[in-house]
Amino acid sequence: MATTNIPYGEAGIAGFEVSNDFASPELFNSAIPHPVTEDFPVGASTDLPAFSVVGINGSGNLVLAQTSTTAVVPLGITTAPVTTGSGETDRIAIFRAGNFNPAALTWHADYDTAAKKAAAFRGSPSPTNIVIRERL
Repeated sequence: MATTNIPYGEAGIAGFEVSNDFASPELFNSAIPHPVTEDFPVGASTDLPAFSVVGINGSGNLVLAQTSTTAVVPLGITTAPVTTGSGETDRIAIFRAGNFNPAALTWHADYDTAAKKAAAFRGSPSPTNIVIRERL
């Protein structure tokens, strides 16, 4: 029997499902290190799903972390979805510490292997203390 992950970005939206075959990946693997959050700015025309791996771009705003030519070092994980329109800005809390399941996170396409995901936060600026570990 196939299962489907619950779409966190649509939590609370009424809908009809034909089956009850849903699975929800656990976000946290452990309570150590303790989850810690901090608020950061989000620039105009930005759409970040909940639990996105993010960093700060050259303008000082949150964007998906990436390793490509416009490298953005991972700094944290969004706690909720955020969407801003043209000319709008916002602030959102991101996790700066915690032990996370990579299957529950939204990653930039650059993080295309388990090894890249596991190493994503190594070398991130302090006080980031995020561990990425597959569920056992």
